[in-house]
Amino acid sequence: MTKKLISVWLSLTILLFSSISIYAEENVRGDFFIKDVVINGEEIDNNHLQFPFFIYKNTTYFPLTPEIGEIFGFKAEMDFESRTLKLLKTEPTLTNISDKWKKNNKEDVLTQVLNDATILVYELESKKLGEEKDAQTSDGGVTASQVTEGTVSDDEVIEVPELSVREINMEDLPVLIKDKVIYLPIRVMTGDGGLGWDAYFDSYTGIYVSTKDGVPAKSYWKESESKYNKGLASYIMKYNGSYSTGKAQELVQIFEEAAKTYNIDEKILMAVAHKESTFNPTARGSSGSLGMMQVMPSTGARYGLSTDQLLDAEISINFGAMYLSERIDAYGGDLVKGFSAYNQGSVAVNRGSYSTRYASRIIGAVDSINTYLTTNGYGLGNE
Repeated sequence: MTKKLISVWLSLTILLFSSISIYAEENVRGDFFIKDVVINGEEIDNNHLQFPFFIYKNTTYFPLTPEIGEIFGFKAEMDFESRTLKLLKTEPTLTNISDKWKKNNKEDVLTQVLNDATILVYELESKKLGEEKDAQTSDGGVTASQVTEGTVSDDEVIEVPELSVREINMEDLPVLIKDKVIYLPIRVMTGDGGLGWDAYFDSYTGIYVSTKDGVPAKSYWKESESKYNKGLASYIMKYNGSYSTGKAQELVQIFEEAAKTYNIDEKILMAVAHKESTFNPTARGSSGSLGMMQVMPSTGARYGLSTDQLLDAEISINFGAMYLSERIDAYGGDLVKGFSAYNQGSVAVNRGSYSTRYASRIIGAVDSINTYLTTNGYGLGNE
């Protein structure tokens, strides 16, 4: 019976028809979710998703793709004629995404609104026949022995699966579509009104979701990491007053993502950005260097980067992380030589005609960041 009930559901793919343009009438733009996405304790790298999580109306939206459905634990079917999305709650079969390679450029997500959509949640329930039969009487009805004769003994209980159904309250939030993939806000999936999920959001780290009964989403949150990120954002704002708290938080996330990608300490990247440009993405040096990490246009051009790209904070930080990491590795992890090569070129370092002054400034800046974090109670994130 269970197999029959589930078999009526299509595979975890939202089927769209040519009539989609009729029902999706308004274009809206969502902000790429740059912070962490943690589901049942596993961090999902949003950069590795073709259809990423994003923010719309201050709410985090998630994609109903096959893999995300297997991670969260649901199956989905869309009927565009009735504008009805059906969700069947299942057990998660994956803990993380399978193909971990970069699939997007952290760009904002252009979507369409699916108007007047209804979201229905189906759940399997078990009805116990053997327990109900004793409640029946022969007074105008059927006796227990008649119910079970030839099928069930008096003491046997049979569980028959049924489907319960209820409608989700969308809280005036729209259903969105991007390239034939449905997006829903996470918050309507929480509690008894949704799929029973629990969600917790921390502005300094990201969003945490638990689909496990009795396991709060906040249990996956690390306070030490949050305090550490808050300290890094505070450090940026101390030396560059043009940053709001939100923008400083975003910049910290960019530093940390670049550090993770190129296996380098994010505090080194921040130290370089501090000393080179005071965290100014449009800084122009007297020697012609550009951007937050003060890259020479000729150096950027060798890697296919234009002047405008070098003035983009994220591109500059990622290039700086890659270039610094290469230089440090080239000298066996020697920070003094690696920093000097970043500033004066590898030729000068190789022939021994370089100054260590720049390296000393960067190492001093790293020490300053560490001191700022510890003396102000933010910690170093490793408690």
